[in-house]
Amino acid sequence: MVKFTSAAIAALTVAAPAMAGTGNPDVEAGDTAIIVTGDIDPLRLNRKMEGASRLGLTPMEMPASVETLDGDTIRLRGDLTIQDAAARATGIVNTSGVFGYGLSARGFTGQNSVMTLYDGMRMYNNTLTFPADPWMAQSVEILRGPASVLYGEGAIGGAVNVVRKQPSDTMQVSGRIGLASYDSLNVAVGAGGPVMEDIGFRADASYRRSEGWMDRGDSHALALAGAIRLTPADNLSITLSHDHSSQSPRTWFGVPLVNGKLDRSLRRNNYNVADAELRFRDNWSQAKVEWLLSDALTIRSTAYHLWANKYWKNAENLTYIAATGGSPAQVRQSSFLELYHIQKQTGNRTTANLTQDIAGLENQLVVGFDINRISYKNVSNSGNNATRLIDAADPVPGLFIHQASALTRPRYTNHIRQYSVFAEDRLKVSEQFSLVGGLRYDRPEITKTDHVNAANNFTATPDAVTWRVGAVYNPAATLTLYGQYATAADPVGALVSTSLAQSAFDLSTGRQYEAGIKHIFWGARGQWTLTVYDIVKRKLLTSDPLIPTVQVQVGQQSSRGVEASLFLEPVDGLSFTLNGALLRARYDDFVESVGGVPFRRDGNRPSNVAAGSANAFVSWAFAPGWVADGGVSHVGKRYQDAANMRVVPAYTLTDIGLRRQLVNGASIALRLRNVFNETYARATYGATQWVLGDPRMVEATLHVGL
Repeated sequence: MVKFTSAAIAALTVAAPAMAGTGNPDVEAGDTAIIVTGDIDPLRLNRKMEGASRLGLTPMEMPASVETLDGDTIRLRGDLTIQDAAARATGIVNTSGVFGYGLSARGFTGQNSVMTLYDGMRMYNNTLTFPADPWMAQSVEILRGPASVLYGEGAIGGAVNVVRKQPSDTMQVSGRIGLASYDSLNVAVGAGGPVMEDIGFRADASYRRSEGWMDRGDSHALALAGAIRLTPADNLSITLSHDHSSQSPRTWFGVPLVNGKLDRSLRRNNYNVADAELRFRDNWSQAKVEWLLSDALTIRSTAYHLWANKYWKNAENLTYIAATGGSPAQVRQSSFLELYHIQKQTGNRTTANLTQDIAGLENQLVVGFDINRISYKNVSNSGNNATRLIDAADPVPGLFIHQASALTRPRYTNHIRQYSVFAEDRLKVSEQFSLVGGLRYDRPEITKTDHVNAANNFTATPDAVTWRVGAVYNPAATLTLYGQYATAADPVGALVSTSLAQSAFDLSTGRQYEAGIKHIFWGARGQWTLTVYDIVKRKLLTSDPLIPTVQVQVGQQSSRGVEASLFLEPVDGLSFTLNGALLRARYDDFVESVGGVPFRRDGNRPSNVAAGSANAFVSWAFAPGWVADGGVSHVGKRYQDAANMRVVPAYTLTDIGLRRQLVNGASIALRLRNVFNETYARATYGATQWVLGDPRMVEATLHVGL
């Protein structure tokens, strides 16, 4: 039974003044303009975005599959994390495990293949835990398909860019307080506006806590963000910002499988040690300068410093041991891991945008460079091979097991010096036809200092050249036909934790063909997109079939698919948003070693990849001041292994909500998530565990805005 608090039933949800049916394309996302019904540009096809190009193009001008989720829409739909919000987009699946970011797109999974950025800047974290709360987001931009030409190695499946809230020209104040099932609380406040004629500010804070629906599922998170924008001249702006995140996620590493399947009676048990701990601290400072030298030339430069300190102390691996004789069923705890990640990253990106006719044709060009200096220190108890058996039905987990032979101490430090140069160009051949292309060269130099065994020290430079070229045809202002070819380079592991063995490998390489249609119709009451693509990735990392302890690069995997989205507002106050994706992802040439025996996996689907996903959302302003909405999300069947023997079942989630405008500037909402209380695996952990998604939950929230 779902645990509800009486306060949660009575509590209220954030919104700012509603603008039902405004249809104003000039209204930007902000604290004072939360749209509760349809928007004239819900798919944001005619709004500029930076996540897919630095040329300042709209999706209608890009030869790529892109989508922008409005920050206010994310909050009104009740999405609790950036991953939840991104999974509303076409073809994106939330595969987040215990913590951090995990997304799947176009047949590829994980942070290396589906990159997350903050304000267009890349974080080279080994485990990404930032940004912590959608409250800080003005919007979330999504690019499907290879993004290496924009952000460097990685992102063959796509990139998700979280655009933070910025200082505004008018004063905005907003707040939210929400109570939910399992003694969950969320509070957030924000304000922004002018301080004086040439100075503006933005400040936001949010706090979340919950007891969780599983045993010992406590968690809490604090996020702070602030920015000041200076405009000393009409053509010059300087923005200084700092973001802080402090998180203690729940210390629950999922459910051990019984004969490869879920035993529902175990799903709320927590088999982690009693003194388990997860602690993540992230800070990000930025200084942005934008200088309009002329109508034709703009210089933008961002300098930043990131520092992160992360700590783990857990028994992470769980294996179910069936009852034998008079002994009850047990669970074996293993992987007693204590680990610190200490990371600093300092860098700069500078670009020059030039608009200049070439032979009488309009041309837009951007050239730039990225530089980074990264220090990553690993402190851990590597080699801890302790195990312990505990009762499966009524676990007494015990304390963390320390071993004298595996003390927690500095293991290695990686220093990375990275630079890249890049360029993008758009040539407008005619009013209807344009060519868009990009080129990038990346050169990271990785130097490892092993504090245990100096024989593992190395220096490696896995450089890469990536490029893309596409064409856009607009037979009408509201219709776009496009095609694109893009290349990609994927690292074999996280760049900051590259090992000696991985340093000898080449980057995995990829390429994509893509074509699509984008159309706005019926006086902007309807919009739809359709995309088809074909991606191939080569040089996959696996165990040597003849020497299982050695890894090798072999083979190829591919994905072919179709993605579609539709928005429709048949009458004022009633809107429908639908999207879906179908794909055929497979290993084309791949051999896996299992117990020293080689097995061909040709034709199998890569693990944790769903063959289909779909989302539907309805919003209905059925009476003055009242809005009802609801959404359905479906994720198809996945496999937990390359052999396609362990099946992760498909699931469908439903949520509904009701909002009431109280007075101008305040509204309340009640939302029910996972209406049918579906038990489902959101992610897998190793070969023997599933990380389950949340059961049915109710949340009530009060939103205010001035």
